[in-house]
Amino acid sequence: MRLRLPEVAHRDLNTPLPADAEDQAIQGARRDAIFAGMSAALLSAVIGSRFMSFGRTQMIFSAVGSGVLSGYYFNQAFLAANMAELDKEKARLACMDINSTTST
Repeated sequence: MRLRLPEVAHRDLNTPLPADAEDQAIQGARRDAIFAGMSAALLSAVIGSRFMSFGRTQMIFSAVGSGVLSGYYFNQAFLAANMAELDKEKARLACMDINSTTST
């Protein structure tokens, strides 16, 4: 499966939004949140085992807990940012449509 980057952030500004722009924004937020959660889980496991002398079970619980929680919160933040960017782009396109119809 080929990784498809969201077209909302990197696209020609003279073309309309793709039909699945919201789906791309949601998928982009999920992808970024998965990476953030995995990074947090790895960091939590390393810190727990090296510096806090956690046993194997405590280290696994720490990694899973921090990975899931940080992934969830990063997903909420990335989704809000992507949707705000999408709304801003929709408003810009609507303003362009209004300006083009009034000038003719």
